[in-house]
Amino acid sequence: MRVTQILTADLQEYISALKTEMLQKGYSPQTLRGFENVWDNLTRYASSVPSVPYDESFKEDFVYSEYGVRLDLEYTMFRVSRALELLRNYIEFGIIVGIPKKDPHVFSEGYSLLMTSFGDSEIRRGLAAGSVKKLWSRLYRMHLFFIEKGAEDFSLITHDIINDFIKSLAPYSSTYISESLRTLRRLCLYAAQNGFHAEDLSVYIPFVKNIRQQKLPAVFTEDEIEKILSSFDRENPTGKRNYAVFLTAARLGLRSSDIKALEFSSINWAEKTISLTQQKTKRLLTLPLPDDVGWAIIDYLKNGRPVSDSKYIFIQHVPPYGQYADMRNVLVKQLRKAGIETPSNRRIGMHSFRHSLATTMLENGVSLPVISQTLGHADISSTEVYLRISMRQLRMCPLEVEL
Repeated sequence: MRVTQILTADLQEYISALKTEMLQKGYSPQTLRGFENVWDNLTRYASSVPSVPYDESFKEDFVYSEYGVRLDLEYTMFRVSRALELLRNYIEFGIIVGIPKKDPHVFSEGYSLLMTSFGDSEIRRGLAAGSVKKLWSRLYRMHLFFIEKGAEDFSLITHDIINDFIKSLAPYSSTYISESLRTLRRLCLYAAQNGFHAEDLSVYIPFVKNIRQQKLPAVFTEDEIEKILSSFDRENPTGKRNYAVFLTAARLGLRSSDIKALEFSSINWAEKTISLTQQKTKRLLTLPLPDDVGWAIIDYLKNGRPVSDSKYIFIQHVPPYGQYADMRNVLVKQLRKAGIETPSNRRIGMHSFRHSLATTMLENGVSLPVISQTLGHADISSTEVYLRISMRQLRMCPLEVEL
């Protein structure tokens, strides 16, 4: 039975053992260095209070003290949370939960037949491409966890191992937990029905409700959006591309996956429309093409885009000129350049432009069905969350206070 509560004085011993095991499992020294910086800061911070419990309260104090507002930068937030998560899992379960980037996601012998046949059966249910990718990643992580716990074959998995896996999901969002447990439940049932396990372990897996939209969508004000757009250097090719990309996001509210997938055939210049099959919903969406967006795209195509036979409008500016894929990192840089500070507890990303457009439309009296159609929502319930952040709508339903 492993120790799950340690003192800060013991951290260095666990961190050293964790680093050694990560190297043995194929993590590159470069990847390790990113985490080592966080762990070095952690041990230095812990040295000032060497005999207190290393618990959630201590970790919160450490993160706030050492990183503070820098957590609004997506890479910093990921690196810190991932480093602490790796350490937590190693201390609590004695395993490394994760996948070395160079790993080809090939299942071990004791899991290969089950995982591939189960995965194929799930895909036949009609999963979207993005969901398929998540499914394989989720299954691969599960199989690594089970092997680390001593079950070299799925038939050796016990109720206790299932419980440990469920506990390991604790730091994640309810959405991730719900989806992971649903996949595990279906996997266990499939294994029992097809002779991969003598017992149906799915009965031990709790149902966790996926509470959608727990947090208010992060939005930019109209002034902030204009500051971001004005921060691009439109005199160079990269600046022309990024300006056109972000202007498209701000004016049309397209998802980043759809902007990256825009092709030359997506735009009807004569009709001034833009049409695309949405990556998420697989539904056709046709929107008017605003003049400023159209001219920004034209400027990029004529004066910024490298010569390439790629079918995509927005591409990388280095050979082999593949599909553009760097939007979030660009956004972080432009927020700094525009002088916009974001709260450390609010995740800001490309989706914020989409939320901002919906909120502005609602504030201007546009009906929910029209907003839903503009954003390409498959269900109007996805649009209703914006009612929670519209001050105009909230003023229409004040509560009477008894004095």
